[in-house]
Amino acid sequence: MLAGPQQDRFESLDVLRGVAVLGILAVNIQAMAMPVAFFANPSLNTQFFVGEDRDIWGIASTFFQFKFITIFSALFGVGIALMVGDEKPSPKFGLHYRRMFWLFILGSLHAYLIWFGDILTPYAVAGLIVVLARRWRVRTLFIAGFMLIALASLMMFAQHFALEQMSAEDRNVFLAEMYTPPPEAITAEIEAYRGGFFARLPETAPTALLFQVVQTLFLMPRNIGVMMFGMALYKMGFFTLGWSFLRYVAIGAAAVTIGIAGSHYATTQMFAVGFDPMKLAGAQAAQFWGSLPQAFGYAALVMAFVKIPFLKWVRAPFAAAGRMALTNYLMCSIIGAFLYFGPPGLGRIGTVSYPEQAMTMLAIWIAILIWSPLWLAWFRFGPFEWLWRSLTYWKSQPMWRT
Repeated sequence: MLAGPQQDRFESLDVLRGVAVLGILAVNIQAMAMPVAFFANPSLNTQFFVGEDRDIWGIASTFFQFKFITIFSALFGVGIALMVGDEKPSPKFGLHYRRMFWLFILGSLHAYLIWFGDILTPYAVAGLIVVLARRWRVRTLFIAGFMLIALASLMMFAQHFALEQMSAEDRNVFLAEMYTPPPEAITAEIEAYRGGFFARLPETAPTALLFQVVQTLFLMPRNIGVMMFGMALYKMGFFTLGWSFLRYVAIGAAAVTIGIAGSHYATTQMFAVGFDPMKLAGAQAAQFWGSLPQAFGYAALVMAFVKIPFLKWVRAPFAAAGRMALTNYLMCSIIGAFLYFGPPGLGRIGTVSYPEQAMTMLAIWIAILIWSPLWLAWFRFGPFEWLWRSLTYWKSQPMWRT
């Protein structure tokens, strides 16, 4: 869920969205700091993927991969339900579709001009569809969401099956291009990202297009399914503190335990098979399904945290970060592009160890938690929230606090 107007806000949603934005960076920073092949297949990164580097990658895989983006997807569904409402037909339908149109435009600019790993464009497409489910009953939303997530899982297994059916020669050619490129191809990619801004665009645009196609074809069912889960849980009062503190804690602890078991198995299994793409089906399935209870377990524990009245001062920076979710998400990419890509950036892609990435991530987290409440002390919206809202209404929105 990306931040909307200030009135009628739920602190619980803002805090959870802020936590999700921070958690997403733990995965995205690896994809920005390294060539695509190293992110998809860390075993290729012989310079760093040893010792504590390997341990840090394992922590990110077990505790962050797929988890916080799942929370973000669920909150996106909640945001649609809140904005459009249950009316049939809703007078806000036109506004919603304009909102998704401009989100798609902002996401495309992000993907092709800043960094390929954009999630805004697939979210905008999913938003056009999932809005139709906002009036469904809780049970229907859960059933439909589960079926869509299962479909995405089946599509993942279909990919493995298709690889197994290929001839050895064709399979090797495909894997060499997509998963185990030769060193000279990796070097060429690094040099392309180290080039000047305009020089690298023709080289990086195909990667952005490929990522968008993969997101749309293979992850869209999961995204929409998770958004439906978010709508269902919102209707049940989960995201608006409608449950008791003990219920949040008990369900959160149980769900996180179950999820971590699956995610830990996935991580250890990937290590065991040396990231061999022909032996990763079980690990990917465990990661895919384990991330769901783990993500919603995290969310439940955050809800329990929000229910503790005297910790409001601790929550305030996270809530501010959540109110500026779009700005903070895009700023993470802008900072990453400056650090790791070429002029006007520093061009450090492919040279940064996992511990250095982790330290950079922590520094950005701290910066977000400081600058978000400071900005909102003066302004009603984050800068990109203001731009998105002004484009949606086709009218400049009041920015300064009165």
